[in-house]
This record gives sequence, C-alpha cells and structure tokens, in this order.
Amino acid sequence: MEQQLPEKNWWQRNWKWALPTGGCLIVVILIVVFVFSLVTGVSALFKESQPYQTALTKAQESEWVIDKLGEPIETTGMAQGNISIQNNEGTADLKIPVKGPKDSGEILVWGKKSGDSWTYTYIRFKVTGSEEVYDLINNRLLLAEDN
Repeated sequence: MEQQLPEKNWWQRNWKWALPTGGCLIVVILIVVFVFSLVTGVSALFKESQPYQTALTKAQESEWVIDKLGEPIETTGMAQGNISIQNNEGTADLKIPVKGPKDSGEILVWGKKSGDSWTYTYIRFKVTGSEEVYDLINNRLLLAEDN
C-alpha cells in the first residue's frame, strides 16, 4: 500500500514568490512612509517660520485680498521655496498657495534675517489667472513695470 504524503500548506507551496514579493512590498511601504514624513516635516517647518506666518497674516488682514478671495482665507497645498538660516543670519524665498470662497492665489515672500528680526524685500499677493499683483507691505496694487 502506498503511503500518502501530507498536503503542503500555503506557505510551503508559495514561499518562493511570496518571500521576495513581500520583501519588496515592505521596502516600497517604508519608502512611501519616509517620503511622506519628509514632506510633512518640511511643510511643518515652513508653516512655523516667521516669514510664512507674517505673510499669511498680512494677506488675511488685507482688505484688497479679502475682496478678491473672500473670507476665510486659508492655505492650500504645500508652500514652495526655501528658508536658509545659519548663525542667526538667513533668507526666505517662499510661494504660499491660498484660497477663499471666491478665488485662489499665491503669496510671494522674500526676506532676510539678521539677528532676531526679519526684513522683507517684498510680500506680494497674486490672484490665480490674473496679472494683478498686490504689495502687502505698502498696501498698493503694483503696476506691470513694478513686478
């Protein structure tokens, strides 16, 4: 009489493809988590910076911007640009996307840090799809040659 071998379980039948596939899947998941953490961390650093906060506050308090976007004015997406600080000196060059109930736009910020204070070359607001640029420091609409 022939003796029957016990049937192999799922792992015993499929380990040759499951092990590499599972390993690759784990690596991909770890890379996605790392990139997400990096993007979230950089975004949080931008949002906590003084140039970002100053520019957003100026836009939210500007009657001109409120007229164009409506209220409330909120950030959308992730700020672009860079902030570089070394030995209490630095620069900021940011583009902050914002929106309101009526429209959307972006705040453009360029400033320098010396000691504990920031000096801004410009903080400007531009409505999406428009050529109008508003100077949030001097509270005036800029002409084409001022841009």
